[in-house]
Amino acid sequence: MVALKLKKKSFKMREFGVLIAVIALAVVFSIANSMFLSPSNLLITVRMASELGIMSVGVTLLMIAGEFDLSIGSTYALSPMVTAILYSNFNVPIIFAVMVALMLALVLGFINGFITTKAGIPSFITTLGTMLIYRAVVLVMVGGMPTKIRSQAIISNVIGGTIGEFFPVVIIWFLFFIGISYYILEHTAFGNKIRATGGNKEAAIAAGIKTTRVKIITFMFVSFLAAFAGHVQCFRLGSVAPLNGRGFELQAIAASVIGGTSLLGGCGTTIGTALGALITGMIRNGIVLLGVSVYWQDGFLGIVLIVAVIINVFIFKRRR
Repeated sequence: MVALKLKKKSFKMREFGVLIAVIALAVVFSIANSMFLSPSNLLITVRMASELGIMSVGVTLLMIAGEFDLSIGSTYALSPMVTAILYSNFNVPIIFAVMVALMLALVLGFINGFITTKAGIPSFITTLGTMLIYRAVVLVMVGGMPTKIRSQAIISNVIGGTIGEFFPVVIIWFLFFIGISYYILEHTAFGNKIRATGGNKEAAIAAGIKTTRVKIITFMFVSFLAAFAGHVQCFRLGSVAPLNGRGFELQAIAASVIGGTSLLGGCGTTIGTALGALITGMIRNGIVLLGVSVYWQDGFLGIVLIVAVIINVFIFKRRR
């Protein structure tokens, strides 16, 4: 019990540290360009963070369980592409097309989890393979060309629209999924099982936890969130391209790690990940405002990621 309290205190301190980093970045970018803190630019920044953050909270739960999913970027493209094809080519009502596409995402997540747990293949290798397979399927489906999806249905606006003229609905969805993930992780038995599975799998099995089931469900959850995030962009832009989401898997992992999630499993919080996603969005937006080449975006994000990993390792060693 004492160890648990110390661990929670450590997480709170880490989240506070990430929050300080958010404030520091905001100050630096606002000094460099006063437009950074303008309402319109802040909405753009938070929207960017929200689309990535929806995936990142799922990635956090999976990493806490001790696994990775490199296929979510491909799922991000494949699921809404299925929606677009069903709706545009086969005249399937948009709400049913979305439901089918999201259920497909659950199946893709199940495949990842099943192969990883039953075949004993490291999730990094499993999902690297499925990442390539899922991406190839998208490219073959449309011949590498984007597909339009011009729907005026309510569901399109609910998922990827705006409230009024300016406020992106995705921000509300981001907060919703943060709340759901936070509740699961902090206030349910399943959340405790996720931490136990990633923290010490053998001890979890000895305690009667079905770690295989925990991991498969978590794989399905992150795949669903990736598909949902893909639909957000799809309905926002009115089209879906086969290369959408490329590299998002690494950005989502980066947001989780920046937010304090351990690469070794067992440790992490959704609040920290939300702040990590916000930092990612701020870096990408701030670099553009500073007039720096967009090609440096990943470089700056990489620097922040390395620093975050060093800090996490330092904290882990001190805790031991």
